[in-house]
Amino acid sequence: MKKIFLILIVISTISLAKVQVSVSIPPQAFFVQKVAGDLVSVEVLVKPGSSPATYSPKPSQLKLISDSLIYFTIGVAFEKSWLPRFSSINSKMLIVDTTKNIQKIPMEEEDEHKHHGHHHGELDPHVWLDPNLVKLQIITIRDALIRVDKENREIYLKNSKNFIKELDAIDKEIRAILSNVSQREFIVFHPSFGYFAKAYGLKQIAIEKGGKEPSVRYIKKVIDLASKKSIKTVFTAPQFPQKSAKQIAKIIGGTVKNINPLARDWDKNILDIAKSFGNQ
Repeated sequence: MKKIFLILIVISTISLAKVQVSVSIPPQAFFVQKVAGDLVSVEVLVKPGSSPATYSPKPSQLKLISDSLIYFTIGVAFEKSWLPRFSSINSKMLIVDTTKNIQKIPMEEEDEHKHHGHHHGELDPHVWLDPNLVKLQIITIRDALIRVDKENREIYLKNSKNFIKELDAIDKEIRAILSNVSQREFIVFHPSFGYFAKAYGLKQIAIEKGGKEPSVRYIKKVIDLASKKSIKTVFTAPQFPQKSAKQIAKIIGGTVKNINPLARDWDKNILDIAKSFGNQ
């Protein structure tokens, strides 16, 4: 009996020894878990409702960083100032850029800035909002997990292969949702949907410019455009102020619709986003 009890303790200890990884935002946790299942424990730094642009980690999270084998980055603003700190807390931690094979696009469209003779220069980090770019992230996540946990290589390979098939199905479903949509332009507060728009032949018109609240002149430009194109929906996200979105919606006689680019249940959420743009 004693022997069986000891074996059970050993088994439970082994199953508790999960690979500890940290990520910046909730969708990344979804991707890591799709590849690793129960083999990993994922700490998400930016909690729901917080903005990755202004976030700073809590002491309890820094403790989890010190235990992490991998930190998966995605290119959001707070990483720039915090990654060196994370490395100094845990120099053995592997820092993996999940966007490394992705061609980034500018945060704001070129033609908006042509008359300035230069470009704003900031690259858009929202690469998780295009299922085809997620495939590239999955391969990077898979390879990093195999590097730190070779014993479970086959599981990581199998899971990532299955999820890539799911991503193909999601992409197909989004194309079907948007296939008959005549209104290809949408107004959004923060320019989060550049990759999504590019992938599915849409065009985002952002209210926020260069991370700042828009000028009265620019708000007027958006209102004129909305009237011209008969746009009646202004999209906004829970991480951002709602004031100017509500203001514009009121003037155009439209509504404000909340969509969340940072939701953890990524697969369901990306389809909801497609439906929102399709039904505006």
